[in-house]
Amino acid sequence: MRFGLIIILCLLWQCPTRAGEPRVTIHSARPFGYFVGDIIRARVEITAPRDATLAAASLPRPGTLSVSLDLKAVDVHATTIGQEKRWDLDLVYQNFYVALDVRNIEIPGFDVRFGDETIRVPAWRVGVAPLREIAPMKQDRPDDYLRPDAPVIFAEETQPKRFAIAFGALCALALGAVARDRAWPPFQKRRARIFNTLARELASKSHGGIDALPAAMQSVHRTIDSANGGALLAADIPVFLVRRPEFASLKPSFERFFAASRDAFFSIGPGDGYEFEDLLDFVKALARLERAK
Repeated sequence: MRFGLIIILCLLWQCPTRAGEPRVTIHSARPFGYFVGDIIRARVEITAPRDATLAAASLPRPGTLSVSLDLKAVDVHATTIGQEKRWDLDLVYQNFYVALDVRNIEIPGFDVRFGDETIRVPAWRVGVAPLREIAPMKQDRPDDYLRPDAPVIFAEETQPKRFAIAFGALCALALGAVARDRAWPPFQKRRARIFNTLARELASKSHGGIDALPAAMQSVHRTIDSANGGALLAADIPVFLVRRPEFASLKPSFERFFAASRDAFFSIGPGDGYEFEDLLDFVKALARLERAK
């Protein structure tokens, strides 16, 4: 009787000490049925005295643990329970073990440090399974293990060829249009559109009215001289239009312009009422014929 009381007292005396000792519990989300590439989740609960401090540097770091196992993430949560404190370590592993049969693989343990005390989290195991059977079902004849050859599928190439030719022709036309616009070879010898440039220049000066007319006439004379390849007088208009037949339809406009120019620069009396708008219309007509060439 006395011996039994002594044992009970010893147990009661040791209970507070054991309550303060660190304890480790491992909970696996699923202890079996993992295939190659699956995520393995586990929670490690570490219970220690309330004043214990977890050294964050001692926690496992994500990375490769072995040729077939990676640690992907580690998340820590602390909870105070009475005189104790519990740390929940949520661990995420990824399995790369290609199993040929159903077996258990080991998740390695690790050490966690609380101040000067080190607590060992033991290794634990999970079950893995193959993705397919090792050997096919037994057949009566060896030929039954062979798969039949897949039938040959002939692709219809006529339609893709037509589309390719059509798109190729469109690309060639687009490239030719861009080359002509940018004067790339073989279009680099295209005549410059001098009247088109002059029309834009005069349109920007149209607000000048009668005061801008003499300077505008001089610009038109210089542009016509450039198109002629030399100075062009009123008497040379027929020869110029023979050389540049695209402007032949504007012969009356040429004659009127030269007459108005002579009156503006060499006559004392009033002219025939040639205004800036008439000059601008003449140059725009030249630019249209120039673009049509």
